[in-house]
Amino acid sequence: MQFRLRVTAISVLCLAASTQSLAKDYLTINSQPQGATVEIDGVVVGKTPYTVELPGGYLRGSRSVFGKLLRHQVHLKMTLDGYLSKEMDLANGPMPWMALNGTYHGDFWILKSATFDLTLQKAATSFTGNVQATLSNSALLTMGPALPTEEIVRNSNGAVLLLTGSQGSGSGFIVSDTGVAVTNAHVARGQDTLTATSGNGQSFQSKVVYVDSTLDIALIKLEGSGFPQLKLAPTQTVQSGSSVVAIGTPSKGFQNSVTKGIVSGLGPMKGEPGVWIQTDTAINPGNSGGPLLNSAGDVVGITTQKQFLSTDGRPLQGIGFALSSSDLLTVLQKFFPDVKLTATNQEQQQKKGKGHVSITADVEGADVCIDGRFIGNAPATLTLPSGPHSIEVKDPNGAKWQRELEVLEDSDVKVAAKLRH
Repeated sequence: MQFRLRVTAISVLCLAASTQSLAKDYLTINSQPQGATVEIDGVVVGKTPYTVELPGGYLRGSRSVFGKLLRHQVHLKMTLDGYLSKEMDLANGPMPWMALNGTYHGDFWILKSATFDLTLQKAATSFTGNVQATLSNSALLTMGPALPTEEIVRNSNGAVLLLTGSQGSGSGFIVSDTGVAVTNAHVARGQDTLTATSGNGQSFQSKVVYVDSTLDIALIKLEGSGFPQLKLAPTQTVQSGSSVVAIGTPSKGFQNSVTKGIVSGLGPMKGEPGVWIQTDTAINPGNSGGPLLNSAGDVVGITTQKQFLSTDGRPLQGIGFALSSSDLLTVLQKFFPDVKLTATNQEQQQKKGKGHVSITADVEGADVCIDGRFIGNAPATLTLPSGPHSIEVKDPNGAKWQRELEVLEDSDVKVAAKLRH
């Protein structure tokens, strides 16, 4: 007997010696390149090429009550430095175990194959392009009116995805123009590929390129380039009472359904790693992996559907959760080192100080954009971090006025935009 994997309640491939009378086969796991670590149901069992002997019933099933059957799914994870991790479920099932006399003896699974040959992909080939992190949003939120919900949805819709695989569906969102997208690990678990359908109806094939089961984050790579992407904002841009919007595809609901609510609380959750945002925004099965957006339209969390019951078994209402964008940024930094830590950036902004800018226009209600982001209509009085800023004022007919402005600490600047000629 070469090894016995967890002979406990979680036992994966229980190869008991008492099965000598049964035909046995071998399970072989290969990788290209070789030397990858093989982990089965959370237990490291060796490196590739890896072979283990197992009862024949694990591959063919049995109608005899004396047959040795696989009574659970088997999950494989393969890792190798410099390459993307690979995860997949090795068995088909569950199937009912019926004896020859018709008696039901529970469910069983059958391994999909006796041999699994997997090719690992170099990490650098998938994580190209840039992730945009809007680290100055904490200042923008104090500058003027929040974006209308309709505009948040319109700006985000093309980057929010419906993800469909052999085991169900979920939601996700694109974070790089090269097609790297984010979802929950439980949406991608056991899948090599997912079909990604964007809010504008385009469908793409995607590969599951990274899974962090601990934080429940997965990264997928869509085929193609030039994708719309959502910007990430630090979790500090929202607080209890802040308005937030969730976009995703709930079961039996429309694709990219929109729900709105407030932040109910922030902080760690008992028994769960990471920082969490509690919200009364409706989050249903199928929403898992979609974005939670702040009032500037930037991602502050990854929605996760959880069911909560009171002590007497009644379902609780108005309680949903999203894993914070700060946790997501930590994961993305493994592959996109240019994404800066948000806390450091905020500290730098605080050290710079702030100045005041008053903007008027000769067209009533003209749109005002600061550093490429819409913040309200003229006239507007804004508080900006000291430093260079791009100011753009536009009227409904397309006329545009632009200026580069250096804001000094404690300054009070008045700017008049001329749109009429």
